[in-house]
Amino acid sequence: MQLILWNIEKGRNYIYDCDIKGFFDNIPHKQLMRVLNKYIADGTVLNLIWKWLKAGYMEEGKFLESERGTQQGGVISPLLANIYLNELDWELQKEGIYFVRYADDFLLFANSEEGIIKAGDFAKQIIEELGLEISMEKTKIVDFHHDDFTFVGFDFLHWRNRKKDNKPYFLVNPSEKSLKDFKKKIKDKTRKTLTLKKEEWIKRVNEIIIGKVNYYKTVQKAIELNKQAGQESHCFIKGCIQELHKLDAYIRQRLRMCMIHKHPSIRGAYGKTWKWNIEFFCTTGLIPAAWHYYKEMYPGYTIETYVDIQTKSNKKRKQRKIERLKEKGMKYYTQERIKIIASTGHVLAKG
Repeated sequence: MQLILWNIEKGRNYIYDCDIKGFFDNIPHKQLMRVLNKYIADGTVLNLIWKWLKAGYMEEGKFLESERGTQQGGVISPLLANIYLNELDWELQKEGIYFVRYADDFLLFANSEEGIIKAGDFAKQIIEELGLEISMEKTKIVDFHHDDFTFVGFDFLHWRNRKKDNKPYFLVNPSEKSLKDFKKKIKDKTRKTLTLKKEEWIKRVNEIIIGKVNYYKTVQKAIELNKQAGQESHCFIKGCIQELHKLDAYIRQRLRMCMIHKHPSIRGAYGKTWKWNIEFFCTTGLIPAAWHYYKEMYPGYTIETYVDIQTKSNKKRKQRKIERLKEKGMKYYTQERIKIIASTGHVLAKG
């Protein structure tokens, strides 16, 4: 992440976004062994790797021999794949091409369109020499002045200018796919089929929140490291915090549903919004994703501060909604809403 931001800030805004076609399934065994011979002197280890590559696999009850590729899901497959593509890394570096690689996805950077076409052609040549093929459907040249791209779970949104002072900036946000994966993991951990204590439910989701948010914080850390190296940052990450606030609301709603032991449902969960609010969850041990994202950037941003800010914000949002409905001649506190609130034991303030 640090290298991606560094290259963009340095004006290398022509990017070759490349993917290798069926990488793990198409690594040539003999060429892989030739590469491994450079780094492994022990013949016994090399022999074991060769046998593992040629072990074959079962498909629909039939045994099939392995002609190419490494087994996806195999414990040493990622290691062997990285060693093999290290040959590409060395060649790109010798050629003076700026690049970032993650597994079989990689980015090349250049200052001009001509430079990025040349870099892309060179990379394609090396990949073909390795017995592999570029996936043209997933490969594209990006002009970051106008075009966006997605890499390692983040959307990189092109340069633009601020309205108030015309200063240039670009955005980095978690990708839609990454956010969907976050929600899916929360949903899987909050299945209605289980009956657990509140603290146990919260412990289950906290593990997901910490892991995912720590990954999103890599952008923060990359910006900070680049600043320490003397590179001014033009990267904005506000979109991430907005998405995390939405995810926090989703997580609380899932927890409310799970904690209703008798006939858990989304409708029932909405009825518990007043009783099991932000303050309740935070005092019970829930780690809000938005707070966990911001707490290191702002040392004084305690969990109590977060609860206070969010409670006030929710009250303002609710008041604006009441006023908008009033302008339309409608009521916020309908008979049905009052009935749901009353069922939670919550007492409405007069007036």
